[in-house]
Amino acid sequence: MAARKKTVDFEQKLNQLETLVNEMEKGSLSLEESLKAFEEGIKITRECQQALKDAELKVDILTRGADGPSEFNTEND
Repeated sequence: MAARKKTVDFEQKLNQLETLVNEMEKGSLSLEESLKAFEEGIKITRECQQALKDAELKVDILTRGADGPSEFNTEND
């Protein structure tokens, strides 16, 4: 259940980021509003990047067997 919650949060964050970008692209925001939107966008981007790194680490751990890298690990190919 926790994994599903993280997925939903990630998708929500991406939707928030897309909304911010669309608002900024319209050009109707004041300078102050644009700066706030940009700051929020940077924050969301960092959160998404961290979530992706965490997911990548989890996949890496899951694909490694007790005897080392599995056949699915193609880093050394």
